[in-house]
Amino acid sequence: MSKMFPFITKTWNPIGGECHIRCTYCWARKFIKRNERLTEKYSGKARVFYKEMTKTFKDDDFVFVSDMRDMFEANVPTSQIDEVLAKIQLESPTKFLLLTKNPARYHEFALPGNCVAGATIETDCGLDRQTRIDAMGFLAYPVKMISVEPIMDFSANFPDKISKIKPQFVAVGYDNYENGLSEPSLKKTQDLI
Repeated sequence: MSKMFPFITKTWNPIGGECHIRCTYCWARKFIKRNERLTEKYSGKARVFYKEMTKTFKDDDFVFVSDMRDMFEANVPTSQIDEVLAKIQLESPTKFLLLTKNPARYHEFALPGNCVAGATIETDCGLDRQTRIDAMGFLAYPVKMISVEPIMDFSANFPDKISKIKPQFVAVGYDNYENGLSEPSLKKTQDLI
């Protein structure tokens, strides 16, 4: 079960290999370092773990896909993402949360109808975050979600930028791992919400 989102009932990690996004606040990288048994799965090139592909899910599950690495990062081959998306489509009506910091890659795929296309956008400050905002805004997919977690200080325009994406829901949360991020005040966060 995900600590991050209370609506998630399971996590599923069909893609291994090292994530090259390297977020300074990445909890998964720290967790992998402390757990030797995970080191092999999350090192080297991206690859599909076929044992994970045999898992089945209940109709009422809401599954967070690849919470240990970003499945849509540039180093994951298209063919591997296609395999995972095909498995997701076969598992309908189970719902799956896709979450990435590279939502431009969503445009390369026909996402199954039982997915939520999510993007982590912690702030609107910085070119990389604006690229994510633009990619999600142009995404013609019916169910979108924005994760503002861990929230970082943002401009006065951030709420409008999120609204223009037209997400079905937004998750907002502070840094749970004390990474010393530049966070907004509680009042500013409440105003955003």
